[in-house]
Amino acid sequence: MSQEIGFTRTIDRYIPLVHFLGVFLGSQCEIVLHDVGVKEKSVLAIANGHISGRAVGAPLTDLSLTFLKSKEYMKSDWVMGYKTQSSDGHPLHSATYFIREDDGTLAGMLCLNMDTSDVQQAQECLQRFIKATGVESDTEKGSPESRDNSVHFETFTDNIESLTEGIIRKVIDQAEVDPERMTTDEKMKIMRRLNERGVFLLKGAVSLVAVALAASEATIYRYLQKIS
Repeated sequence: MSQEIGFTRTIDRYIPLVHFLGVFLGSQCEIVLHDVGVKEKSVLAIANGHISGRAVGAPLTDLSLTFLKSKEYMKSDWVMGYKTQSSDGHPLHSATYFIREDDGTLAGMLCLNMDTSDVQQAQECLQRFIKATGVESDTEKGSPESRDNSVHFETFTDNIESLTEGIIRKVIDQAEVDPERMTTDEKMKIMRRLNERGVFLLKGAVSLVAVALAASEATIYRYLQKIS
């Protein structure tokens, strides 16, 4: 309880809220408080961490880095209703609330990840029943209340190396050519994608990217200067 007494930072005031929401919303909802000032060990508090397998001290996710890089927090107070997947493939209904300092700078993020596996199974069961009985659902009628079903694949890890390497691997795997055979322009495209994903906000990213692209660290720094 000593962590929750005598708060000196804005972000620290949200620690009790994490535990409160964890109890109230139940074990199927993970609540995570990220301190964006410490990206490599950003998880300041977490409830129901079994959903992603994370604990206090885990890094930001790749999706959170994207929010930072795109300055999503300057466009709205939160991002709500997007879908992600847990590391074991369970569907998650997620939301992120941006916590600001008094001067408007971003202090942290409060993230909710609700495991909707049971709901999805119930929905599929209901749809089978509807088809069997010949009852047409609102969705089949073209209901105007349809939702965005886009899925964001978010990487939940407990260490910064896994996070960084995972993002790099995903981007390079999308390329048609192995790094050893890439031209400078092709490597620059990879660099731009990695930059958009916020990889270079992480400590040690340059050396990992250099290895992955079969280039020297000096070359990676030159590429960064060009895309900046």
